[in-house]
Amino acid sequence: MIGLKQIKELAPNSIIWDEGRGAVTGFGARRRDGASITYVLKYRTADGRQRFFSIGRHGSPWTPDTARAEARRLLVEVTAGGDPSGQKHEDRIAETVADLCDAYLAAAAEGRLLTRRRRPKAASTLATDRGRVERHLKPLLGRLKVSAVTRRDIEKFRDDVTSGKTAARVKTGKHGLARVTGGAGTA
Repeated sequence: MIGLKQIKELAPNSIIWDEGRGAVTGFGARRRDGASITYVLKYRTADGRQRFFSIGRHGSPWTPDTARAEARRLLVEVTAGGDPSGQKHEDRIAETVADLCDAYLAAAAEGRLLTRRRRPKAASTLATDRGRVERHLKPLLGRLKVSAVTRRDIEKFRDDVTSGKTAARVKTGKHGLARVTGGAGTA
């Protein structure tokens, strides 16, 4: 089994695998060029794809024993049909609120979003929407992943816009100036 002694002796650009009594299949420790050591788990998904999952860097809270326990937990998840590495990748590339707003504005500009009367939105409505997206939505919620937005986030957004947190003067062109005020109607 991997212990602190093996971790200290791990050479650069090498990997050691857990073996012996009490070992976890696919659990190992990897060291690249630098001094940091990462605990990894190598497994196969239900459809046969091989994956590497980085559990964490050696040091608090990860010791060989805590990383081995986490590897066991992850293997149970894999056995049940999960894919921790695939899920981590999906979470990383998930769409943000800013991406969703950009897609909305692009679709509206192309005329793909229709009003209640089945007509494309008017240019003035699109200008208002664009201003609210750029001056209120993106600054307050833009970095959040769409799947991570909660009711509390929306309520805080509404309260912040109502109270004028996003109020500012924004230059809109060579001579233009927009006075962003927020307020209840905008929220």
